[in-house]
Formats: sequence, structure tokens, C-alpha cells
Amino acid sequence: MRCSMTSGRGFTLMELLVVLLIIGVLSTVAIRTIDATRDRALFDQTAEEMKELAEAVVGNPELLTDGRRVDFGFYGDVGRMPNDLRELVESSDPNWRGPYIRRGLAGDSVGYLHDAWGDPYTYDMIGGVISSTGNGKYPMTTPIIENTAHLRGNTVSGSVVDSDLNPPGDASVAVDLYIRPGEHKYTSVDRGGKYEFTEVPIGTHRIKAYSMTTLDSVVRWVTVAPRTDVVLDFRMTRPLRNFLRMVGRPRLIPLDPDSSNGFEFDVVNVNIADVTVDSVTILVIDPDTAYFRDMLVGSKEMRGFPVPLGDSGFGENDTAPLYYLDDGSPVTIEANMGRTVPFAFLKFYYDHFGAGEIYRVHDKKFILRFNDGSEITVEP
Repeated sequence: MRCSMTSGRGFTLMELLVVLLIIGVLSTVAIRTIDATRDRALFDQTAEEMKELAEAVVGNPELLTDGRRVDFGFYGDVGRMPNDLRELVESSDPNWRGPYIRRGLAGDSVGYLHDAWGDPYTYDMIGGVISSTGNGKYPMTTPIIENTAHLRGNTVSGSVVDSDLNPPGDASVAVDLYIRPGEHKYTSVDRGGKYEFTEVPIGTHRIKAYSMTTLDSVVRWVTVAPRTDVVLDFRMTRPLRNFLRMVGRPRLIPLDPDSSNGFEFDVVNVNIADVTVDSVTILVIDPDTAYFRDMLVGSKEMRGFPVPLGDSGFGENDTAPLYYLDDGSPVTIEANMGRTVPFAFLKFYYDHFGAGEIYRVHDKKFILRFNDGSEITVEP
């Protein structure tokens, strides 16, 4: 009996080429996948570092204390853009408080200057951007800020009132904004208490409102972020005006309400310095128009009083002088309520020449303004 065996057949050349081609394709795909994964990781690393560089320049807006931003980076301390990214780590500027960014990997003191592929960053100080070539395949640009004008184009404004919530009026009040050593802004406060600073750089700044009359001052801190208009109001601890105050109740002269055609009231000075006044204006005589013809201060006759016969008395919106008859000096009221000074307005008539019916002051309203700005309302 004859037996036969089938011998094994090897790969043909074509089959080997096909296998090698498949292996090559798979290897290429794998290498490209690895390269793409690596590039993606390097891209993400570079993007994160560029973000850190931008925050090193102008601060991280998400760093807050008590809801207030506290990080303004290099610009917040120095007041300018860095000339070079190296200034984020080393600088001779006296206002520098860095470093503002971590250095590179261990042993690489300038790693922050290069992207993850090892290529140097491009820093545009004028345009405010940091760029990377992305290994020639993934170029990227990170803006340090949307517009560099926003780093300084901010405003701080508000109002200043005294302890009685009155605006300064004629009082000399100012506000100082201390940005950093060597950079300081000053502005006066208008009669209504308003002030404003423009072109304020980002950062946390000390701001002080003060009176050059009372020497009173209030210091606060203001946080200025990019593109902001900050409103900050001040209330002083003492009066800015209205230093002269009435104490007690006004007194009728004569005491009988049916015959009283004058009144007297006591005035003190709450300011820390003496107040000298040389005139008083009758802002309101309500409800009737009337005229007074005599005035005493501290029981002393004033110059020009009593008004001579034939001359007009003083009525609403008229200003009467406050000079003593004996020596011609103005009225000075001592500081810190050191002396009570009585003021008497006497001989009221309906007619400004003092003829005709007497004006009864009982239950009437008078508003008086002294030339220092103090206003007193009297209702005998």
C-alpha cells in the first residue's frame, strides 16, 4: 500500500511584501499618533505657561480676598509693562516685588522663556501679547490684556461729606491718591463734595480725603481692575462747615409773644480752630417779608446799628456786617465750644424804613448764613 504526504508551503514574496507594507502602515500610524499626542501635550503645556506669563504681568483676576481682587502682577507693582520677560523673575526697579512666575524645571533657570518645544517666546510689550511658534505647526498667541489702554484708563470718583452729611461748600477739601512711590495724584473737592481721578492704573491704592481747614482726614484703600470706574465715598469725622451751631432755644424779645419784635440765640463753635465772621445773610424770613434795624452780639452793639432813621433795614437776602462798634473788629468765636456768644436780632418791621406795623417774630422761621458757610435756622 502506498502512502503520500502533503509537504508545507512557505510565504511567497508577494505575501511577504504585503505583510511588510501592513506593518509599515501600522507603524506610521502609530508614530503619527504618538507624535500627535506628544504635540498635543506640548501644546497644552505651552498654552498653560503662556497664561501664567500673562498673569505674571497683569495679575490673576481670580485671586480674591474678602471678594476683592488682590493680584495685579508686575504691572500693579511697577506701573509699566516689563521690558523683557526676564523682569518677571529679576529686576532692579525699586517697586519690584517679584518674582512673579516660577522658574523653569530644576536646573533650567530660564525655562519660562521657552515653550514646551524649547523655542523662545516672542513678547510684544507694545501690543501686550506673548507668542509661540508651536514648533512651526501650532502657532499660538496669548493676549496679556484685551487692550493695554485698560491698564491705566480707569477712573476713581466719589463724594466727600462731613460728619453731618453736608458737602464741603466753601471749605477747602482735597483727595490724594497714592499709587506707588513716585506716583501720586491730587484733586480738590468741589462745593458739592464731588471729586474724580482719571487715568488711574490697575492695583490697590491708598486714598485719603482731608480738610485743610479742620485738619481732619480719612484714609481708605481702593482696588482698581482693568476697565473699571470705581465709586468711593468719604464721610469725615468732623464738620467741614457749619462750625457755628445754635445751642439751647431762641428767646423772644420782649418775652411776651404778642409784643415780641426781636429774638436772641446762643452760638458756639465746634471747630478745632477759632472762627471769625464778618457778615451774616438772612436767607429766609418766613412767611412774611420783614426787616430788622438793630443787632447785638455778646450784648455789644455792632457797627451800623441801630440803623439810622431814613436808612433801610436788613431783610431777606440782605447781608449785614458783623463788626463791633467800639473797636471795629469782626466777631471771633472761640474753638472747641470754648465760649457761648449770644446773637440778638431786634426791631423787626414790615417796612424797611421802620415805619408802620411792627413785625412779630413769634412762630416765624429765620435761616441765617454766616460768611464762613455756617447756616443756623431759628424758630422763636
